Amino acid sequence: MDNQGPCRMAAGHGFGWFFSIRAFLLMLGLCFAPGAGMAQEPSPENPAQPPVAEAATPGAPASGPGETVDKGGKSFIAHAFESAGVGWSLLMGVISISMVALSVFLLMELRLSAATPSDLVEEFSRQVNARQFSQAQSLLAENPSLLARALSAGLPKLQYGLDEAAEATNRKVEEFRAGKELVISFMAVIGQLGPLLGLVGTVYGMINSFQKLGTSSGNVDTKSLAGDISHALVVTLMGVGVAVPAIFFFTFFSKRLIQLTVEVNNTAMDLLTHVFGVMRKAAANPPVPTVTQPPTASR
Repeated sequence: MDNQGPCRMAAGHGFGWFFSIRAFLLMLGLCFAPGAGMAQEPSPENPAQPPVAEAATPGAPASGPGETVDKGGKSFIAHAFESAGVGWSLLMGVISISMVALSVFLLMELRLSAATPSDLVEEFSRQVNARQFSQAQSLLAENPSLLARALSAGLPKLQYGLDEAAEATNRKVEEFRAGKELVISFMAVIGQLGPLLGLVGTVYGMINSFQKLGTSSGNVDTKSLAGDISHALVVTLMGVGVAVPAIFFFTFFSKRLIQLTVEVNNTAMDLLTHVFGVMRKAAANPPVPTVTQPPTASR
């Protein structure tokens, strides 16, 4: 039995809603303009005033020329979000959430216990040994695992030989592998886009900084300048922070997919060889029909 159509349709619907929402949120994040930093450039009507020294508290030690007063600043996370701005924070947040959701999805899909369940192997072997081939096919049709789908594709081809059955099984496993490689490739996309988006934020912040330096006449608002530089560095940090786990998960799931498909292929080939041997023995030794003697008539 070949259930390729329903499985492909279900997989298409499952991926459709996930990537549609992801694309919508990404476009929503791109619609926001990048944050301008912690401080705005002083307008001509409101020129920047030199900082006024705070009055010293009676009894408190006076700070010297090279000393700074700790005013209990913001936490690093709050400072990072404020420096990046709403647009960049939302964009990086959506990408991070997409990466986490994709990782959880792949962790659930690429489980070896789900691809080759041991209870299915034991029950299938028992029914084959008992020469209950129709019940074995029904068992495979009811099981959603990759091993069951591969065996369902290979069993009907056993009548043409073991090589034909092995080729059909391998095609089914390769279809699964190609679909999962497409999903895993989005991890590589995130890993490549992260540093590039961070570079865009860096260039944007540095352009604003040099623009203020070039247009200032005399005193420069150091607070506004520091805000633009902080924006450049924070966005770069966000991009690298998104790219590093994405590259790790891409490598991890790629290797895991190879291991899983090899294991499923080997298990399916062992079971197909076992079924082929049992079928040959059944054909070589057919059951002998019992002939009943008619009752003899009494004289």
